[in-house]
Amino acid sequence: MKKVGADFVRRTVEFLLLAAIAVSAVFLAAQFTTYQNYGGQIPGAASQRSRNILIVGKSGRRAYLEQVLFGAKSLAKVNDAAVDLYTGTSDTQELSTQALLNYASYLQADGIIAYLEGSDENLEIPVNAQGKAIPLVTIGSYHPNLPQLSYIGANYSELGKITGREIIAQIGQSGKAILLESGEQKDANHSNLMAGLLGSLSGHPEISVKTLQFERASSFSKEDNLRQQLASEEDLELIVSLTEQNTILAAQSVRDLNLSGKVKLIGFGDNDDCRSDFEKKIVTELLSVKTQDIGRRAMAELFEYLENGYANSFVSAEVEILKGGGE
Repeated sequence: MKKVGADFVRRTVEFLLLAAIAVSAVFLAAQFTTYQNYGGQIPGAASQRSRNILIVGKSGRRAYLEQVLFGAKSLAKVNDAAVDLYTGTSDTQELSTQALLNYASYLQADGIIAYLEGSDENLEIPVNAQGKAIPLVTIGSYHPNLPQLSYIGANYSELGKITGREIIAQIGQSGKAILLESGEQKDANHSNLMAGLLGSLSGHPEISVKTLQFERASSFSKEDNLRQQLASEEDLELIVSLTEQNTILAAQSVRDLNLSGKVKLIGFGDNDDCRSDFEKKIVTELLSVKTQDIGRRAMAELFEYLENGYANSFVSAEVEILKGGGE
């Protein structure tokens, strides 16, 4: 009798455990479906929105795109929208930009903010379940043959002019500026930036601008190569960097060569490392395209189109200038 009772209890416990597992599985499946529908977020009832916007870009751009996401979220609630970021899930294989766009189609997003690379070619806009193109706003590089609603980014020609004016402000009507340039920057944006910069200096022939190339060589790392070239420069007054990476490298070289306070550095960038070097007064002046502003403006253009049926084809993001080495 005791054995029969024990078996009954055991079977009852097993039944209850199986029932609990089944209920949990149904609950998780429902949450996963919601996760897919909301572009990677699992919102509660209070956070469900009428529209879903997806930001996509390659994994190497994630830090930048997280700032874009932060700016986009500032306009999400007022537009009754959910917004999320997707850069792919594989650590071993980088997804193509087209695959990232197709993921937005799979999620049936109402709008896409996509970071396009200069090397991207033959991209196709994804479609929704009705076969209509999903509204697309692009950042990063502009692709004239892609039917995008808007391109949000820097006006690189104007950014070049601003940089030229800041060079004059730092060294006066005459002097020597060292311009750091990388072979990786040979694209349309960089060409427009350089044209604007050199054009703004064309009326000041007394200002000498020397370009330094410091790509990785066989016997020197990129950092060592740059440090060696800067150390060999006579009457070094001003270093100008046009990229975030070069700004970080230049600041490190200024520290290593004990040039802080002796040589001015105009940097470019919106990341924490660049801002830290500015606060430490290693970077004299810091120019940046406000990344969060790009996110806000991209959302504004999407909802202008979704609500009214039109959007601006090109929108310039705000350029920020920090001066005084943190003062």
